[in-house]
Amino acid sequence: MQAITAIASDDEGLALRWQNGTESHFSWLWLRDHDQGPESLDPSTLQRRVDTFALDETLRGSDCAILEEGRAPAVTWPENGLCSRYSADFLAAMAGIAAGDWDTLAGMPQRIWSGRSPLKLQDPVPYDDILSGAASGGQEGLRACFERLQRDGFAVIEGVQTDEATARELFNRFGYIRETIFGGVWGVSADITDYEDSAYSTEYLEPHTDATYSHDAPGLQCFLCLEFDGKGGESILVDGFAIAEQMRAEEPELFRVLSEVPVPGRYIDTRQHLRAERPAIRLDGQGRLLQVSFNNYDRAPFWLGADRMKAFYRAYKSFHDRIVERDNWLTVPLRPGMALIFDNWRLLHGRMAYSGKRTFCGCYHNHEDFESALRNLGWSKGPVKS
Repeated sequence: MQAITAIASDDEGLALRWQNGTESHFSWLWLRDHDQGPESLDPSTLQRRVDTFALDETLRGSDCAILEEGRAPAVTWPENGLCSRYSADFLAAMAGIAAGDWDTLAGMPQRIWSGRSPLKLQDPVPYDDILSGAASGGQEGLRACFERLQRDGFAVIEGVQTDEATARELFNRFGYIRETIFGGVWGVSADITDYEDSAYSTEYLEPHTDATYSHDAPGLQCFLCLEFDGKGGESILVDGFAIAEQMRAEEPELFRVLSEVPVPGRYIDTRQHLRAERPAIRLDGQGRLLQVSFNNYDRAPFWLGADRMKAFYRAYKSFHDRIVERDNWLTVPLRPGMALIFDNWRLLHGRMAYSGKRTFCGCYHNHEDFESALRNLGWSKGPVKS
């Protein structure tokens, strides 16, 4: 927990000194807008009750104090005598000196992996552990899966019955199943001819992310192997975050191009024409990796002008060269009863060519629901309530 050792007010707001010596400053208007008392913030829903737009931008507090041994700074407002108390943890998160409730990395950091820092494939999580945990009210098996998803980007499960009802039961434990143009739970096999997509073939598929043609690409992707009688067909995983960080360190100009240039994706068949665009590397406001989006199969035509286009091709090729370097691959030989669940915003996936019979079913989940599950399982501190 965070603690404040000194507090002082000035014309602009409140100055705080933290136990580690860091200093931060919050304006009066911001403090009044973020009062955590029940008059200003609903304690159940955490929705604002304060009328932000009625606040006087020249307001200032009349008194300030440190309560609860530095855990709760307080401000008194002269216009109504209201005393606002704040959680020191909340203010520390806002100042950027501690993790906030939105930051799933707070309790379970990511471990990026590549040929330079190889990852050994862990033993699969038994499906019975997920079932028994749910039956007893526990979440041990499911927690293990989410822990691996957050840390490594994927989880493998074994011992699943190979029927669609069981697949739905398993998939639903990771969030509600997202409906797309392929349906909710969909099949993947070279025998399926309903879709004009390279996934429905026996060919080698280069590592890629799915749904670059969707404005909100799916966050989690699930596969369950229902049938396999043949050779080859191993699933390929690549940690896109590791590749992006390599480029950031070694080719910063090319990294910048990939984080700035929106790349359009499209899906076209006789029934629909989908199109969306976003950079191959998407960053958050602090410059941290948020999403990798790469699918040259589905890339739509676009033009940037000669110089910018040349820079894009150089950057895109460097990214691709790292993706197809086999030292950066982790291959997973899925067999009947094995499920693979992975973060489609982080990992690229592909498939080795195969012969014979190979039938999967799968589904998608939204990324915000994946993040919500991480918070609810207790890997971050959760909403700060007064």
